Amino acid sequence: MSTFTRKAVGIGLASLMIVALTGCAPRSFVRSTPGWKVIELRDGLNNNYDDAWQRTVDTIARNWDIEILDKDSGYLRTAWLHGIVGASYERYRGRLTVKYPDVKGPSKVEVKTDAQWLATRPLGWISGFDSTFQRDVYSALAGRLGRTVPAD
Repeated sequence: MSTFTRKAVGIGLASLMIVALTGCAPRSFVRSTPGWKVIELRDGLNNNYDDAWQRTVDTIARNWDIEILDKDSGYLRTAWLHGIVGASYERYRGRLTVKYPDVKGPSKVEVKTDAQWLATRPLGWISGFDSTFQRDVYSALAGRLGRTVPAD
């Protein structure tokens, strides 16, 4: 094998290794604007903002770092959590946002999840949501707050 051929094969193999190591976004990543989902509050929390808010904060604080917390407006957002759904820690992250549309007599809470994948070409975060992360977040919150666990 000539020196040129060896170099070409070496470059080709190095390129394939880079692609293999950097990988692709998980299959559950959806490159789309995340939407808000609604959880209807269960009896005991319905029209009881203080208890609903406290249960929301307690549930979220177990697994996520809270970045913004404003009880007066009913708004909470977590910091980015890297490595969601078992993906590459450095390259895949998610966060969640919670909003109580009515803090005086709440009957529901709105929840949104965001996910970002770090692309290599061009280098930068690609925004969307992750269907698995979304399902897990809603299940956790609906299990503590809601009447029923949402299907998706």
